[in-house]
Amino acid sequence: MGILDSEKVDKIKRILKWHPRGMTISDLSSEMKMNRNLVAKYLDMLLVSGQVEMQIVGAAKVFFLSRRVPISALLEFSKDPVIVISSDRRILQVNEPVTTLLDMQRDILMRKLPEEIDSPFMRLICITENSRDPHAEEEHVSDMNCVIHGGERHFRIKQVPTAFEDGSDGFTFIAEDITARKKYEEMLRISEARYRGLVQSIGEAIIGSAPDGSITSWNPAAERLYGIKEAEVLSTPITELLSGKSRSELEAILERVSHGESIRRHEMRMTTKSGAMLDVLMSISPIMGENGAVVGASSIVQDITGEKMEQYLRQHEDQYRTLVEDLNVGIYRSTGDPRGRFVWGNSALLNILGYHSISDLREVPVVNVFNEPDGRLELLEELRRNQFVKNRVLHLKKPDGTPFSVNVTALAEFDENKNVVFINGIVQDISHIILQNNSQK
Repeated sequence: MGILDSEKVDKIKRILKWHPRGMTISDLSSEMKMNRNLVAKYLDMLLVSGQVEMQIVGAAKVFFLSRRVPISALLEFSKDPVIVISSDRRILQVNEPVTTLLDMQRDILMRKLPEEIDSPFMRLICITENSRDPHAEEEHVSDMNCVIHGGERHFRIKQVPTAFEDGSDGFTFIAEDITARKKYEEMLRISEARYRGLVQSIGEAIIGSAPDGSITSWNPAAERLYGIKEAEVLSTPITELLSGKSRSELEAILERVSHGESIRRHEMRMTTKSGAMLDVLMSISPIMGENGAVVGASSIVQDITGEKMEQYLRQHEDQYRTLVEDLNVGIYRSTGDPRGRFVWGNSALLNILGYHSISDLREVPVVNVFNEPDGRLELLEELRRNQFVKNRVLHLKKPDGTPFSVNVTALAEFDENKNVVFINGIVQDISHIILQNNSQK
């Protein structure tokens, strides 16, 4: 049966429309008052042409009116180039985006083979057609690119098997222009590569985490700071790096970050792999995904352990200086080289040595304060041997050359090569004691 009776076709389609849940061949035969085999042949033709659909329910075939969008409607409303090709590979239909893309009239394209049209875009259609498995029944998708009007264009081409109302078949090619998306993806890839390179080379520890707080990235600076390799820490909760009060603080901070808030320079205490405690400043920012949703967090960790220690030492040094300024004995710190340089001294030391300020004293080499030529070298030798001297009498001279004697107790600081780096000492003027002893002799 090559020709369908249009009146009977319309009636079958109308009856199916009234029965949206579908009908069997027997139901339609009874409704149409037609021979069952004849109804089956009509349904087969309508099924091939795509006007009806069929589902197997138990042992029965149930037919529905097709819900497919007609090709003509697809061509009319689609913004993407659409080309319909017959089984003999002739162009049957094209929409306006195709004529605009090819800069050709529709009439010129009709009934042509794709390879007969001199266009980079049509060559993509030919490649897509040839790359498809001829035995496959489902749609075939290919991402391809070509140069059109001097610019590179990217297309995602879908090749969809198509059945026509006359029972023949062919293909519909839908070419989605993804040029802008490809450019965005390339820019994103370059940007991500630059970001990763920056994160890997930056000197501060940077830790990436998922919304649940598990670690997703760990740069080399973090490895150096915590002594933990990236492979060891991935998927571990970032809160595991802290303990006690700091852990609960970080949990609260991550909750705020999950709502889009950024936290700047929050001071916390963290633990290294070896168990050492670190004082750190953490700055945590949300990582935004599509539609502004928070998909993770990026934490910058700055080690301030040294700064905190210096702050502690400065506080105690100020207290120490206040204490030693009130003492009647001179206290000093000098370098351990042969000539020597005063680093610091209290007021009592300045009075003993005869200088007005510490800045004046710093300009004088320590060796110049000694009255005996080898006095400084002899003191250094004793410090190298014993690391300290106790109640050693030294003969010094004031800026005007007046000689005097002191009693010195000093402790040396050494470097890894056992050279004296610094000398810390206590000085007491004993000139009056020596004069008194000399007068009694």
